[in-house]
Amino acid sequence: MADPGLVRIATSQVGEGVTGVMAGVAADIGVFLTVDDLRLTGSAGYIQVGCAAAMLVFWTVNLAVYRPRELRAFSNAVPVEDPASLRAQGTAQRRYVRQGCVRVAGLVLVFTLICAYYLHRPVLGLGLQLVFASSLLHTWRTTVAWERRHGLALWKPPLSLVGRETWRRSPYFVTPTAAQSLG
Repeated sequence: MADPGLVRIATSQVGEGVTGVMAGVAADIGVFLTVDDLRLTGSAGYIQVGCAAAMLVFWTVNLAVYRPRELRAFSNAVPVEDPASLRAQGTAQRRYVRQGCVRVAGLVLVFTLICAYYLHRPVLGLGLQLVFASSLLHTWRTTVAWERRHGLALWKPPLSLVGRETWRRSPYFVTPTAAQSLG
């Protein structure tokens, strides 16, 4: 497989998280202004709030369980042979990060609108936004903290380009912090 390039993990994950939360807030404003009955009373309200809370709890537990494995993978990251080549790929890296942000924004918008207008559970969309907010906190606590502690920048092929399975199998790459091309 040809090398698709690399993107900073912190930049792409934080960008996708912020985009997901912002797209969700925009969708929520539209939903809450147009839906007459939010169904927040009685059992329908409990179901909506319970499902949104369950999404947050399950995702947070998943992140906590995955964190030690992620930190081990960071420690086993492969040094990039030519960090200067990452600077030359700056435009492509920004494009890959934007593609990931657009993908996440679309997912959040579609999920929120389906929950509101098709399932008649407008508060369920908040659950996905809480998941992205939790992911932002997790990224900050793991990736950004690890990079600062070790003075290295973590990189991976862009998820939006290579797909989930290839992204999972690919190792992390590291460069000295001075070689960051995005920032």
